Amino acid sequence: MRLWSKLLGLLALATPRLAHAVDAEPLWLPPAPDRLLYVSSAAPTAPGMWSLSLAGLFRLHPAIITVPAPNRHGRDINVIRHATDASLGGSIGIGNRLELTWVLPAGLYQRGAGIKGVTHQRAEAIPTTTLHDPRIGFGYALPWRSRVFAAKIRFEAKLPLGNEEALSGEKSAVAAPSVALSANTGGFFGGAEMGARFREPSNVFGVRVGSQLLVAGGVGYELPKPKIAIAVQAYLLPSLVDTGTQRYLPAEWLASLRWALGAVSFGIAGGGGLPVSGDAGGSSLAFGVPSFRGSLFAGYRRN
Repeated sequence: MRLWSKLLGLLALATPRLAHAVDAEPLWLPPAPDRLLYVSSAAPTAPGMWSLSLAGLFRLHPAIITVPAPNRHGRDINVIRHATDASLGGSIGIGNRLELTWVLPAGLYQRGAGIKGVTHQRAEAIPTTTLHDPRIGFGYALPWRSRVFAAKIRFEAKLPLGNEEALSGEKSAVAAPSVALSANTGGFFGGAEMGARFREPSNVFGVRVGSQLLVAGGVGYELPKPKIAIAVQAYLLPSLVDTGTQRYLPAEWLASLRWALGAVSFGIAGGGGLPVSGDAGGSSLAFGVPSFRGSLFAGYRRN
């Protein structure tokens, strides 16, 4: 843990952060998603090969807090009522089975009461547009000579440059090592990613959000002609720190449909939160997990 603490200290910017600074978007889209949106690609990236991806996402009720009220059920506050985001990512092969990756997420439009809507009766609404924390990283494809299985060691650093007041910025940098696995046989395919996100803990409305494990996986089938892939996938983020009196486990599922046309691909996806654990406000979904998520995405890969 000392190594990660030193790494986070080097990456973190020496700027004041809010007490509730957190990115209320637990989903990290891979920099170059393939047939699975929640799982990073394990395929090797040849030297000079590069890819770009663009995704538009809609989140409904991603952040609801229940506060005391005269009635016994309390009062629900939509910290974020809905949000429309965009994510631009890419990767490039640099040789020796290595690749560099980057992701630039942004909030195009969102509505909600914001942080002050919980602590003040009258407060300005959450900023409508925002920048989320960008991510940079690298990957190393393990030298397995198999047409069925592939594996890749990955590392990403999430830089705390987002807007804290808009709930789109972390309190500190986040170091995220992981291992991505994939398997293909016939038209069936599957993938999994296991790793961790090491961050400085932050208190968010009664729950302590800190370092987490990452468990993601999905399966699907792709038709040969036309190349249409159907997939179902999910992710879990179990906490590595004591979350306090409230349980906190972000979890989502997603179903996707992708059409590949040569080097270009298009897709649509929809899903939502898994009610496996509540957040500090008493909701059945963890803070940041939407009740519904819709996505449109496109990708381009240049050999």
